[in-house]
Amino acid sequence: MSDFLSPILEWINAHPDLSGLAVFLISAAESIAIIGTIVPGTVMMTAIGTLAGAGVLPLWSTIFWAMLGAVVGDSVSYWIGYYFKDRLHYIWPFRTHPNLLATGERFVHKHGGKSVFIGRFVGPVRALVPLVAGMLGMQPLRFTIANVLSAIGWAPAYMLPGIALGAASLELPPDIAVHAILMLLLVGLFIILCLWIIRKLFLLISSKINQGLTRFWNNLQTSRFFFPIASALKHYNPKKTYGQLSLLFYFVIVSCLFLYLATYVYFHGPQNISINNFFFHFFRSLRTPDTDIIMLYITTLGEAKVLLPIMAILFSWFAWTKHWRTAWHVFALAAITIICIAFFKNLLHTPRPWGIVESPSGGSFPSGHATYSIVFFCGLGLLLTKACKQHFRRFFYSLAGIISIAICVSRLYLGAHWFTDILGGVLLGSAILMLVVLSYNRQSEKQINPFGLFSTICIAVLLCYSIYFSLNYQKLKHNYAQVDWPIHTITLNSWWLQKGDHLPRYRINRFGFAQQLLNLQWIGKLTDINDFLLKNGWETPPKTDWITVLHRVSDVQSAEHLPIVSPLYLDKKPVLVLTKHTYKKLIVLRLWKPDVIIKTSNQNLWVGTVEIVPRTYSWLFKPNRSNNVNLSAAVLFKIFPKDDNIKEMKINNTRRRHGERQSMVLIKPKKLL
Repeated sequence: MSDFLSPILEWINAHPDLSGLAVFLISAAESIAIIGTIVPGTVMMTAIGTLAGAGVLPLWSTIFWAMLGAVVGDSVSYWIGYYFKDRLHYIWPFRTHPNLLATGERFVHKHGGKSVFIGRFVGPVRALVPLVAGMLGMQPLRFTIANVLSAIGWAPAYMLPGIALGAASLELPPDIAVHAILMLLLVGLFIILCLWIIRKLFLLISSKINQGLTRFWNNLQTSRFFFPIASALKHYNPKKTYGQLSLLFYFVIVSCLFLYLATYVYFHGPQNISINNFFFHFFRSLRTPDTDIIMLYITTLGEAKVLLPIMAILFSWFAWTKHWRTAWHVFALAAITIICIAFFKNLLHTPRPWGIVESPSGGSFPSGHATYSIVFFCGLGLLLTKACKQHFRRFFYSLAGIISIAICVSRLYLGAHWFTDILGGVLLGSAILMLVVLSYNRQSEKQINPFGLFSTICIAVLLCYSIYFSLNYQKLKHNYAQVDWPIHTITLNSWWLQKGDHLPRYRINRFGFAQQLLNLQWIGKLTDINDFLLKNGWETPPKTDWITVLHRVSDVQSAEHLPIVSPLYLDKKPVLVLTKHTYKKLIVLRLWKPDVIIKTSNQNLWVGTVEIVPRTYSWLFKPNRSNNVNLSAAVLFKIFPKDDNIKEMKINNTRRRHGERQSMVLIKPKKLL
């Protein structure tokens, strides 16, 4: 392979002015039937991407010529198949290898119009799909659209590893650049493997459940005592009656899970459940003003005052079009949802999380937004899939799922609900929807006009959403604004002796766990602290760029660069970060403003950590290795501050195994008594 590739790449490197033509021919040849199975296009495109990333070839024009070549190559294959039709079976090499066309035909029949797009990225059939598509008579316009769109995605995707390697080689030594790219590829392959395993496990579990339900259904039909249950589960289509049993099975499972979760939350309290605090702290750490506005737009989609009027409009439309059965089931869906949410909120009356200016009224469990979003959007998805053709169903299911998930995430992000509230709302909404669908499927309904239904939904959503959001935007923005942690006041003496309540002792990470001892605490002005440390050998670290990210990801000299994700305290980033080389290692100092103030002091208290910068994967290979620094004034300063008192002490770190004692340094102005 290298003997074949090297002369071509050397020629391209020596004649960059003709590189576009060379890239076009290679890309086209790789896409033409039969020729594409001989030409090592994948390897060559990656190699060309390396030259483009290194600046030897112009990047954008190289990608353009690769796209154009892919379009032309597939078009040539398509028109060959379109011209010869079934005569291809009698032309070499298909005459002697009929399995080639058979493989392509199976792929096209399985994926239909999407086969041209998907086949571009599937190695064994990539060069055959356009040929077979033409042979089977796919419409030219349909083929051309799929051909162009797939080429736009294919060329950059196949060249991207090479582009990244070439660009990295300009900034990093070759061995480090290769290591970084290999790490990224391995991580990507690992994620793909995990997704494949999860899919296979899901299919295996589903098949086992279906086998058990099949046996149970057969017993129901033959049983004299339980035959009424089978009769109650009938479907208007006798071939689908068994599906009613599956739906009933999942309804029972989901309902039991919801009741168990409600009981657990009621007796333990949502604020005492670890996963609730995990998500609460995590989303607080992500909040930004711009993202807040986006989440307000999303969360409004799940408001009852938006969705219930839409359901009323749909009820009227179904009644007007004489789809009375559908209309009354839409009404039942809304009524049952309202009753269930009100019942469980008043029964459990769980407190909402703190952290926003004004929380919504009523109990927290279950989340009304999550329940309404599942009932409404997934219910609409089911109605639209019944009205539309088969190939639109996946789109509507996916759209309903994405909107519902987005609304649930927005509630967690804005701090209006605990995670268990969202999970309870999803379970309750799913149970209600399955119950109504069980009833709806018992009798047939005349065909619904898909265009009329879709138009009514769009107009109703746009109208109700716009009116509600325009009238309530300022109120929503104010109510969901984030508030800081409560401030506690402590005396100077209790802080200096580290005794009493509300001491800032440990750093709370972005998941709500006390993780690290705050081994440096300093009273003073932040600007003065920064200037004094800079005079004592500390340095301001450079801003994180993509080279730093490559070092951290590949673990090559990663301890010379700060971690990509900054540690948090009280869900906020440090206000001061400095680094210093000592002990032949890089140590980092971080300071935060705590949730306490010192009584009788007009200066702020700053708390922080001083630790060794860890290597990226040191936790994996040396789990017992500590990054703690035996902190002392000598580590911090070359010249000791004359106007400050410094106290070095040992603290029992209860977050460490066996109550390990760890050093702490306290600094305060001498004028503070």
